[in-house]
Amino acid sequence: MTNTRIVQIGLVALAILTGLFLEHVLLVGFGAWSVTQPLTRPLWNDWTWSSFIGLAIGAAGAIYVWVTPKVRDVALDIVAELRKVSWPGLPETRAATVAVIVASLIAAALLGLFDVCWQFLTDKIQNPSL
Repeated sequence: MTNTRIVQIGLVALAILTGLFLEHVLLVGFGAWSVTQPLTRPLWNDWTWSSFIGLAIGAAGAIYVWVTPKVRDVALDIVAELRKVSWPGLPETRAATVAVIVASLIAAALLGLFDVCWQFLTDKIQNPSL
């Protein structure tokens, strides 16, 4: 798969996600005013005007990014650099994951121990008869 194709697929995915997010934002916005409430009613199945407007804005944004040479060149350079990265294999990833989990458990145990100690000390300072 070429770098150009990867950037195009990424832009399409980003446009869809942006459109779905904008759909919800527009539903809230259009629902706030009585004049624009017809735009929140179902148009076809679960699709409303807000759905189409949100996806259209997302698609327009993706097209704008693609036709802007500076942004497109940066995206292509990023993909080219990511192709040069030496990604870790499964055993390496598994070992790093286990190390992070063990370190997190040790840190949680230490913090819990400190919490119990400080709780005991503050209880003794505040009420020495306990």
